Amino acid sequence: MKNRLFLFGSFFDLLWASGQKNFFAMLKILSAQQIKGLEESYLEDRGILSLELMETAAEAFCHWYMQNFNRRQNIAVFCGTGNNGGDGLAIARLLSRQGYPVCVFTLGDSHEGTADYNSNLSILPTNIVNKPVEKVDWDKFQCDVVIDAMLGIGLNKPLEGNYLEAIRCLNKQKITRIAVDMPTGLPADKLVQGEAFKANFTVTFQTPKLSALFPEHAAYVGELVVKDIGLDEKYFKGYKSSRYFVEEKDISERHRFFHKASHKGDFGKVMLIGGSLGKLGAIMLSAKASLRTGSGLVSTFVPRFGLPIIQSSLHEVMVETCAGMDLLDSTPESLNKYDAVAIGPGMGTNDKTAIALKEILQSYKGKMVIDADALNIISEREDLKELITDKMILTPHLKEFERMVGDDVKYPEGRIEKAVEFSQTYGCVLILKGLHSLITTPKGVQYFNPTGSQFLATGGTGDVLTGVVASYLGQGYSVENAALCGVYHHGLAGQLAGETLRRGTIASDVIEKIPETYKNLGLS
Repeated sequence: MKNRLFLFGSFFDLLWASGQKNFFAMLKILSAQQIKGLEESYLEDRGILSLELMETAAEAFCHWYMQNFNRRQNIAVFCGTGNNGGDGLAIARLLSRQGYPVCVFTLGDSHEGTADYNSNLSILPTNIVNKPVEKVDWDKFQCDVVIDAMLGIGLNKPLEGNYLEAIRCLNKQKITRIAVDMPTGLPADKLVQGEAFKANFTVTFQTPKLSALFPEHAAYVGELVVKDIGLDEKYFKGYKSSRYFVEEKDISERHRFFHKASHKGDFGKVMLIGGSLGKLGAIMLSAKASLRTGSGLVSTFVPRFGLPIIQSSLHEVMVETCAGMDLLDSTPESLNKYDAVAIGPGMGTNDKTAIALKEILQSYKGKMVIDADALNIISEREDLKELITDKMILTPHLKEFERMVGDDVKYPEGRIEKAVEFSQTYGCVLILKGLHSLITTPKGVQYFNPTGSQFLATGGTGDVLTGVVASYLGQGYSVENAALCGVYHHGLAGQLAGETLRRGTIASDVIEKIPETYKNLGLS
C-alpha cells in the first residue's frame, strides 16, 4: 500500500492537504435512543434474534477478558434484570466454560426481567453459584474481579435501593472492577447524578457512549475499551451525528507521505513565537517537539536573552530575537516566508506583547497555532477575537476556554455546545485539551481523541502539543488533519513515555517518544 502511495504521492498529498473530503468512514457517537434503533435495524436486516446479538457481545467481552486476566482470579458478576444483566449472565456462562471461577449475584425480580435476560438465566450452568444480592454479606464478601452488568445504558434517574447499596459496597473493595457497556449509575448522554460504579475498565460495544468520554466521568469509566460486534458502517448511515470517536485507522489515513527524494523544504518551515524571562523553556519544548514530529526547518522568535540559551541547547533550531531583553515587544521580519506559525507558549501577557500579537495576527497569512498566553490575551480583547481565521487552530485547556467564552463551562454537555458555537463564530479549529481532547471544526463536526493518559498531567506537555500541531501545519496538512494527527500522536507519545516512567514522566520524555508513535502506526 505504501509503495503505491509513493507512486502517486502528489495526488495523495493534495488529497489530504486539501481537507475537503474524507473518503473513509469514522466511528459515529450516537445517543442511547439512536443505539437502540441501530440495533433493531441490524437485527431486522440480518434476520437474527436480539439474543444472538447479546451472545456476540458477550463473546467479544470474554475474548478481551481472557487476553488480560488469568484463570486463577475469582469473578463475581452482578446482573440486573434488563438486557445488560443478560449480557452479564452470558459472560458468566462463557467464562465458566473456559475454566474461570465465576459466581453471579442478581438484582431485581426475574419475573420482571427482559426475555433475553430470562433466556440466559435459564441456560446458566448449574455449577455457577447464583444468589440474589440481598444475601450478600458485604463484610465477608471476597473476590478478585467484579463485572458490573446491572443497568448498562438504560439509566434515567439516580440510583437507589439495592443498586445504590451494591455499588457503594463494591466501590470500597480493593478489587478489579469492570463495567459491561456502561458503569451502573452513569447515563449514556449526560452528567452523572448521584453515585455510580467506579470501574477500572469499561468494555463498551461498537461505539462509545458520549458520557463515557466526559473528563468528569474518568473515575467511573477507567480505561475505555471499544469492542466490535459487527454493526458496520452501513447500519450507522441512517443516524445523524456530528460527533466521532477517532480510531487508529483515521489517523493513518490523514497523514501525508513523502518520497525518497523529498528535501527539508517539503517538510515545512515553522516559526515558533514565545518565551519570556523564566519561561523560555516553554518555547524550547515546542521547538524540539516540532523537530521530532518531522519539520524540515524550525525557527524561534524570542526575547534577546534567549539567543545563547537556545543556540547552545537546540543546535538544529534557528533563532530570531526581538528588541526587548525579557519580553516580546516586536514582530519577526518576513513572517510570511514560513509555512506555519505557532504563538503563545511562555510569552507573557503584558501590553507590548499584546500589541505584537495583534500585528502578527493582522500580517501573517498562513496557518497558525494559538496557545497559552496568546489565548489569554485574546480572551480579554474582542478586537483580537475578530482576527481569528479559518487557518488557525486554538488549543485551550478548560480554564483558558472558560476565559475565552466568558461562561461557566464545567458542565460537559454545555461545554461541548460552547465549543461548537465558538468554532463556528470565529471559523477556527478548536482543540479543547484534556481527557479525550475534543477537536471541533467550523462545520460543527467534533472528534474525541482516544490517546493520552494521566502521565501527561505535567508542566510543558501543552507546549509540546503546540509544536506537534505546528509541525503538521508546516508539512502541508489541512488545519483539521493537523489537529487530528497532532492530538493523537501527542497523546500516544504520552502513553508510551508513561509506560516506563509512570509518574516521573516529564514533557521532554513525551517529545522523545514522538518518533515511536509513527512506528506504532506503521508510518515512515
